[in-house]
Amino acid sequence: MDNKKRSKLDLITAFVGGIAATVFIAAMVFVVFYQKGYIHVGVGGDVYVSDVPVDDSDGIGSQAEGKLNAIDSVVSEGFYFGDIDHEAAIDSICRGYLSSLGDKYTTYYSAEQYKKVQESTTGIVYGIGALCKKAEDGTIYISGVYDDSPAQKAGLKEDDFIETVDNKSVIDMELESAIALIKGEKDTQVELGVIRDGEKFKLRVTRGEIKLQTVSWNIEDGVGYIYITQFDKVTVEQFTKALNDLKEKGMTGLIIDLRDNPGGVLDGTVSMLDELLPEGLRLTIQYADGSKEERKGEKGSDLKIPIAVLVNGQSASAAEIFAGAVQDYGVGKIIGTQTFGKGIIQFIRPLTDGSAIKYTAAKYFTPKGQDIHGKGIKPDIIVELPEDATEDYQYKAALEYINKERKN
Repeated sequence: MDNKKRSKLDLITAFVGGIAATVFIAAMVFVVFYQKGYIHVGVGGDVYVSDVPVDDSDGIGSQAEGKLNAIDSVVSEGFYFGDIDHEAAIDSICRGYLSSLGDKYTTYYSAEQYKKVQESTTGIVYGIGALCKKAEDGTIYISGVYDDSPAQKAGLKEDDFIETVDNKSVIDMELESAIALIKGEKDTQVELGVIRDGEKFKLRVTRGEIKLQTVSWNIEDGVGYIYITQFDKVTVEQFTKALNDLKEKGMTGLIIDLRDNPGGVLDGTVSMLDELLPEGLRLTIQYADGSKEERKGEKGSDLKIPIAVLVNGQSASAAEIFAGAVQDYGVGKIIGTQTFGKGIIQFIRPLTDGSAIKYTAAKYFTPKGQDIHGKGIKPDIIVELPEDATEDYQYKAALEYINKERKN
């Protein structure tokens, strides 16, 4: 073999050897991180990477294993008169452990529920097209139905209450979990147990694609009005569009309605505040280990018009962040009643089988350090809205404030 061929062969050998060594090192790194609990491979082949080591090698499960196996042996060996759904039993055990923490915001999602929860913040979902709230008795209150939606076509109406979803009671479910059951694949059906004026009946709804419109707006006599139902990923774009449209139409005052807004995506809320506030701090997050993170705006606003933000007892979480920042910077007045008081943040961590846990991991504070949790935001102008009110006194108070400021 001549020298040229030998050199080429040596180069190829070295190249292949380098690739093999790289693959070997990568494999070893993967194995080490897998063993230490930083990497998990789900049953469907999905790879999950954690920023902290999480594994199932030890913990309370090991301590409870003997008792659980003893219970399982009793019901599984012919002593229990009934069928056993082991998958449902495992889900219930996980859900029960998290429930024992006493934090209503910490919960367990089955693989199916987690998939639906992931879809819920995109702004495009497959569902029935109804606005849902948790009622005091645990049922789901329908506060609104989208026009031409599957819900409307099936006969679901505003002020209805949902008691069951596919024969599963929602009474003890967190709102997100109940909504996850209602949502599903396009053209599939869901059976709702509905209560209307005290009468109970079943309603079958065929799910369809729902493009959520989280922002609506109009303008009258120079006063712009923006209503935000919740903070999803699509909300930032919709809010910016609304604000620009109102500016083009000569807006000289602005009312932002956050009443009954349960919150949502935090990052989007911070981006929206950039359209109203000067440069600076938007909120401070304090984590479980005591460390703090400051979220600051990427830009400042030059909007110089009177602003009023409407809130009530159902304005929560991200809605309170929004209202609290506006209040702290003094760019507008908060009008209405005390907000809900949810000043904690939950993270979601997926598990290897596609399920996930949502747990409280941090607390947030407004730019001036207001601790909202359990307290809420106190409005600058308190206006009650009686249940039998024939007009919207809170909106009227906001309009009066805007008109007064425009004259000054």
